[in-house]
Amino acid sequence: MLTGICFCADCDGATTLRTSGKAKHYRYYTCSTAARQGKTGCKGRTIQMDRLDHLVADYRDHRLLDPNRVQDMLAAHLDRREERDGRRRAQANELTKRAAEAEQRLKRLYDAIESGVANLDDPSLKERIKELKATRDQARVDAERARATIETAGQTLTPTQLTRFASAAHRRIRGKDGGFRRDHLRAFAQRVKVAEHEVRIMGSRNELLRLLTSSNGAETAANGVRTFVQGWRAMRVENANYSFAIALR
Repeated sequence: MLTGICFCADCDGATTLRTSGKAKHYRYYTCSTAARQGKTGCKGRTIQMDRLDHLVADYRDHRLLDPNRVQDMLAAHLDRREERDGRRRAQANELTKRAAEAEQRLKRLYDAIESGVANLDDPSLKERIKELKATRDQARVDAERARATIETAGQTLTPTQLTRFASAAHRRIRGKDGGFRRDHLRAFAQRVKVAEHEVRIMGSRNELLRLLTSSNGAETAANGVRTFVQGWRAMRVENANYSFAIALR
């Protein structure tokens, strides 16, 4: 379940699958650096696969999906997004106003031409009309782009939406065979680091927010998982990611 997102906390190397026993019945996540280079490369981490899978999935299922916890975790993130969207709305309104003013100036020029006050053959008048048209058209395009950005960001979360999302995700974490659905887990955890006494689960608030605010409802949101991006790093953007530590006993 964690292949590709599970790493050794000592060397930051990816873990690899190791098997043992008759018919390779026992399966483990083990540090790939230690497997290749021995103890000189890394003292290594090895943990039973079923144990780590259950540990991460259970934490995700019973702690991370708690609606109140998600609300608290995203509160500041949502506040910042609302502030940003407010600036974009103000920008869109200002651009719409600018387009309307340019349109009014064009109308006055056309009226002057029709009444004979202005001469259309005047080069400066032609240039002015060209400038006003360019200003109007560009302002309209920029205003539409600003509004589209706000709509793409998604809607504000409500307690009801969080509850519905958590309920749908709880149902979908298990496959028909009783095993875990790897794609659903990766909606919440993009990186899992195994240390000697703890497992740290890390994810992206932006990705979680995208799923939560899916316009198609909780069922689609719980199933709308992007593929893993190998270049992800915890805390690459300040406050954009979250992490949780689980004690190993």
